[in-house]
Amino acid sequence: MEDFNAATRKLLRSGNALVIEANIETNFSLFEHIVTDCIPEPQEGSPRGIVICSDDQTARSFSEFLEKPFRTLDLTLDLIVEKGQKVRQRNDLFFGTELIVGTPKRICEMYFQNGFNIGELKLFMLLDLNTILKQGNKGFVNRLSESLPKCKKVVIETQEREKRVTEYIKSFMGGYKAIKEPKKSD
Repeated sequence: MEDFNAATRKLLRSGNALVIEANIETNFSLFEHIVTDCIPEPQEGSPRGIVICSDDQTARSFSEFLEKPFRTLDLTLDLIVEKGQKVRQRNDLFFGTELIVGTPKRICEMYFQNGFNIGELKLFMLLDLNTILKQGNKGFVNRLSESLPKCKKVVIETQEREKRVTEYIKSFMGGYKAIKEPKKSD
């Protein structure tokens, strides 16, 4: 597993776009390293990372997992999900954050309301793109990805990609590298 983590981080450092085929829950620590590699220290102002999750529960789990390392690094994180108070979420974003974790629809709503500026973005990560697209969130992802500055783009897939997902990844990531988590041998 350590070789997979090291190889993944090395690939991301060597380019701007990476597709990872891996189990999300068992690889939270890898994703933590990806986030902290891209956002190593706090800065005032705009967010420098967005992690889009397929649902509220995944977003909450990932956010909770990142709380301790972020506290240690003095980084801020805002959870932006459907089942939350819109005004409070917008106000939290307005006061600044390093990382936004949430669902595509709510993150897009906050972006449309000028809740945050993505000009300083260093990382755009999609957890389980296949599910996000199946839920009908392609328009939200398109809108955000069209506005992106040059930044690291990471897509995490939990299953074999359908052809349409592969074509979609090519359309917004251009040339990318891919890595697949090795099967665990019993």
